[in-house]
Amino acid sequence: MGVIVENLKRDTEDLMKAYADLPLDDYRRKLDLLNKLTAHMCREGKFLLAVETARAELPRFEEHKCLELANITHNMIKYCCLVGDYDSSIDYGLKALELFRQFGTADDINDVIANTGGVYISMNQYEKGLEYTQRALEYAKSKNDREALSFFLNNCGIALNKLGRHDEAVVNYEEAISIKLELGKKRELCNSYMNLAQVFLDIGNYSKAFEVLEKVGPIAEEISDLQILKELSFHMADYYRGNGLFDSALELLSSYVEFHTEAGSLSKIPNALKEMADIHETIGETKAALDEYKRLVSINERLYREASNARMVELESSFRVQQKMQEIEMLNSQNHELEEAKLTIERRNRELLETQEKLEIANEMLKTQAETDPLTGLLNQKRMYPIIEMEIERALRYGGFLSMIMIDLDDFKRINDIYGHLTGDNVLKAAAVIVKNSVRRSDYAFRYGGEEFLLLLPSTNIENASATANRLREEIPASLKPRVTLSAGISTWKGEDATDFIRKTDALLYLAKENGKDRIEKEV
Repeated sequence: MGVIVENLKRDTEDLMKAYADLPLDDYRRKLDLLNKLTAHMCREGKFLLAVETARAELPRFEEHKCLELANITHNMIKYCCLVGDYDSSIDYGLKALELFRQFGTADDINDVIANTGGVYISMNQYEKGLEYTQRALEYAKSKNDREALSFFLNNCGIALNKLGRHDEAVVNYEEAISIKLELGKKRELCNSYMNLAQVFLDIGNYSKAFEVLEKVGPIAEEISDLQILKELSFHMADYYRGNGLFDSALELLSSYVEFHTEAGSLSKIPNALKEMADIHETIGETKAALDEYKRLVSINERLYREASNARMVELESSFRVQQKMQEIEMLNSQNHELEEAKLTIERRNRELLETQEKLEIANEMLKTQAETDPLTGLLNQKRMYPIIEMEIERALRYGGFLSMIMIDLDDFKRINDIYGHLTGDNVLKAAAVIVKNSVRRSDYAFRYGGEEFLLLLPSTNIENASATANRLREEIPASLKPRVTLSAGISTWKGEDATDFIRKTDALLYLAKENGKDRIEKEV
């Protein structure tokens, strides 16, 4: 484990030096390094340091709106959650949504939805967390995004287990594990193994839990992940406790508390302290139990004092801790202290309700992120220009081809006039399905307006773009009823801005129309 810590420390120091050496005007690379730096800090277990580093640096980049800024803002949702700062998680989530609307994709928006579900789960609002995560899960299924699918299945499992739906949780975890094994996602695989083991621990199947936990250690050592090794120690403590090995459990829990105290991830500590207090009570060590309860109250007060108004505090557990302390110490002032605890709980409930209202606002914003055409389901013009500009910038930076196809359904007005607008709408929807299914996941399909569609094909030369257009020219007339043909213009990017790129492609489409329709004109 010492080797792991040393390697992580060296990686972090190298990234810090590289970040400091870059001038501010190279803001894209600087933001990318800041993102990597904070990720390494988290892997080292320095969650609070990661949050404070990003929080101090991000104001320097406020005027530089870009995808790299969106990415680190998005990651701050998770980082703030790790230290229990849920207000900041929500605020960064709203900022990430705004940036992804300009520079990201529907996949990015869905990731924010999923992370919002994670915020709910961290606040013990499992029904709401499950609702958000299942929404993200359905989107991942529709895109056949296996990696995202594995993450969302895992998060659904967490919520289901907390809701007592253990069998459903096991099914979700096992499917997530299967996908992660297939994709070679070792760190994420460890998390799913530990989550699955927790289900078995919760239902008292300790032999099955140990069988699963045994798989984690070798993987975590292989990928040098100290954080996973510490989380494994927490689960192993639960296993030892269930088997009556109380000294081993206390040793692991004590090390776990020490690690997270040093890391600044205070929200991880209360559960471990409660476990330690319960073990001491079980074996009759009343004074040691009282000491742990005092530490727990101190940590909860520190969480409340240092974090946001909506910091996760287990209110009912806090109430029970006060009662247990009074029982153990045989205090005469029980009624007075219980009244104070009640007032504290009521105050914190009000603060949590304020956070709930913020989350509802975030929910409404998510619902209004409609950036698809309501009739065809394709991306609309609102998303078109930012995406074209983003892909032009990528092509400029990394080289490679970028092609565009402009499609128009021939004589479409005749369909509306003869068959009616409802039939015309159905034809447009069917054509959109064919268009969408004809492109790769890395391509983009937009409804340009009326019966016109625009396809943007990154890393695609004019010949391959022509092949795509010709397939559509054959498939659409063969599939649609009433039958309709199409004309298309094809061009490849040659240094123009987005507007001129569209304009020259549109001119080729117009030429196809002028030359008799049901044909394709491509840039020479």
